[in-house]
Amino acid sequence: MSQLIVIPSLPEALPLITSAGFTQTEDPIVYQKEDSGWKLLIAGIGTVPVIYNLTKHFATNRYEKVIHCGIAGSYFLPLQPGEVVQVIRDTFVDVGIDHGGIFRWIFHENLWNPDEKPFRNGWMEVQEDRSLKLETVNGITVDLVTAGPERKARLADKFNPQIESMEGAAVFYVCKMEDIPVIQIRAISNYVGVRDRHSWKTEEAIAELTKVISELLCK
Repeated sequence: MSQLIVIPSLPEALPLITSAGFTQTEDPIVYQKEDSGWKLLIAGIGTVPVIYNLTKHFATNRYEKVIHCGIAGSYFLPLQPGEVVQVIRDTFVDVGIDHGGIFRWIFHENLWNPDEKPFRNGWMEVQEDRSLKLETVNGITVDLVTAGPERKARLADKFNPQIESMEGAAVFYVCKMEDIPVIQIRAISNYVGVRDRHSWKTEEAIAELTKVISELLCK
């Protein structure tokens, strides 16, 4: 079974690459696990590089499933740093129109059809993988990391997310447009709204994420 792991950055992927025995291919952002159908793509941070690198990769590679994973920020206080969750609903929340300082979502302006593939009411939804036994959450994908209480409150009120990332919806978008099954797994590294990197639990989150993905590789 040919499967692809999509991770934004090398620091997020390196523990898995090392422990699972992935080796770099001729393409410097693609790694292969020997004697298996698993590949790993370092897709980049943010929606633009992810959409480009994943679409380019799919032009010459096909997969039965994509596993997108990385770290994320939590909007939900009980969802603490170090916990790993499965995102089953995601969307782009920074695409829209500025009406004199008031943000209008792209779907509310009828510039994107909220029910045109791959969206349903402006969101992209994927089927839960129950075998993972992870809590399922709603995610949002941002181009501007939320680092203040006003923006956090606006996004929480408008979209009711549990987590925030910079890539999730981009991976969902490409995979759903290509009709490739996809799941998203995120490890919480911090709470949204406080831009204090010293308080983040990045290493702990990556370690927990690596454990979950390593178990997937053994199935």
